[in-house]
Amino acid sequence: MRIWLVGAGTIGAATLRQLQKHPDVTVVVSDLSANPLAVQEGLIAKVDYVETVNPVNVNQLARRIRPDLILISPPEGGVGLGALEGGHSLAQALNYEISTRSEYPVIILSLSNTR
Repeated sequence: MRIWLVGAGTIGAATLRQLQKHPDVTVVVSDLSANPLAVQEGLIAKVDYVETVNPVNVNQLARRIRPDLILISPPEGGVGLGALEGGHSLAQALNYEISTRSEYPVIILSLSNTR
């Protein structure tokens, strides 16, 4: 199975730890940063795609990556929106919009996945 993990911060790194236990799973990682937590902790050597994923470009990127499943890891603080009132809600809404526009199956991860 080929999984595209969008986001390699706290939640993405925890998810990656679990996915790496399965040798039949290939994980392609994208993040806004070239040095997210998963790289800092040595879970991956580098991010495969340093790009912003949004409702407009999700299918274009997915066609290039060819995943069987997309996992979206919501960023802590809502991608710099955390300082804004409602920033977390906006980030959740954007992730929901990505999932509804995607031509590929999507699961949006939550902070509870790390506990």
